[in-house]
Amino acid sequence: MTNKKICFVSLVNIYLLPYLKKYTTLIGDNYDIIYWNRHNIDEKINQNRHPYERTISENASKLSKLFGYIGFSLFARKILKKNKYDYIVLLSTNSGMFLWATLMRKYKRKFVLDIRDYTYENNRLFYYLEKKLIHNSNFTVISSEGFRTFLPVSDYFIAHNELNISKEVILEFRSREKGNVRQYILTYIGLIRFHEQNKKIIDVFMNDSRFLIQFIGADALYLEEYVKSKKATNIILIDRFEPKETFKLLKNTDFILNLYGNKTPLLDYALSNKLYYSAKLGIPILVCPKTYMSEISNKYKFGFDVDLTEQREHIKNTIISFYKDIIWEDFYQHCDSFLNLVQHESELLDNKIRDVFECDNIDK
Repeated sequence: MTNKKICFVSLVNIYLLPYLKKYTTLIGDNYDIIYWNRHNIDEKINQNRHPYERTISENASKLSKLFGYIGFSLFARKILKKNKYDYIVLLSTNSGMFLWATLMRKYKRKFVLDIRDYTYENNRLFYYLEKKLIHNSNFTVISSEGFRTFLPVSDYFIAHNELNISKEVILEFRSREKGNVRQYILTYIGLIRFHEQNKKIIDVFMNDSRFLIQFIGADALYLEEYVKSKKATNIILIDRFEPKETFKLLKNTDFILNLYGNKTPLLDYALSNKLYYSAKLGIPILVCPKTYMSEISNKYKFGFDVDLTEQREHIKNTIISFYKDIIWEDFYQHCDSFLNLVQHESELLDNKIRDVFECDNIDK
């Protein structure tokens, strides 16, 4: 717990912030959060909420999004000026960039920058301003070691998505009967983005009775018209779900889909939440080649590269061959080797949070 007055700032809904728990588990419930309620939902949490109410879809125009960002920044600045926090935690690069002037005037060394994605680092002005933010933060967190490729040279702490999954659930998934799979279930779970890539996935697997493809999460129904136009009978679309339903929805999954694409910095260096579900639950993950997701999941031998530009039958046959060749005892050991690294780097970040925010030691 901490007696410091802390405020988190997010440009997305709270339910899309699983990594928020990395901080709140250590600092306790006495904090504020300013966030953009993009999906117009009432998120029942204990702390003092400051939602910026402006509904917007993932497919909104750039102009509409820009107005939203400007409105959010004005909204957030007003709250920060009024409440005078001890520390601000920016839960994305852009959260910090839109509040840059306020942070540099009022909160030098009193804010934490948590970087979750590639943004506009190829822009010289953006890179310069971001570098200033990083060097004036108390400390900076990145969610992937791969981010060092495009970020300014600095000391960074790695924030893994540890996922609070009970040993019972892990054992249940890992002890599932594998046997001869009659139909391979491939599941994309979470916020459904990159729809052009998703259409390519549908094109590869549609109407092949060996496969069932599931898109589960907010904006999944955007694909409904495309599925109908293709008369695809083996595609399941499920819209937004409660986090507590995650394991039920993954229960029979044979592969986790992480085929976002590649050859763009936004996708090449990130580690998605799906990587951690894969490692913990012991479910193989399908990833795009020449990405950091590919590098990690192949290094620890629980992932498989899929190039959607290859011949469709070749893609499907190699996936099936990969699955049939898995020696599950070895597979789970590889997963656990990765999770040991995650635990070590997570402890380093925990200690930094405790030290800066003067937290009392409490059990996780």
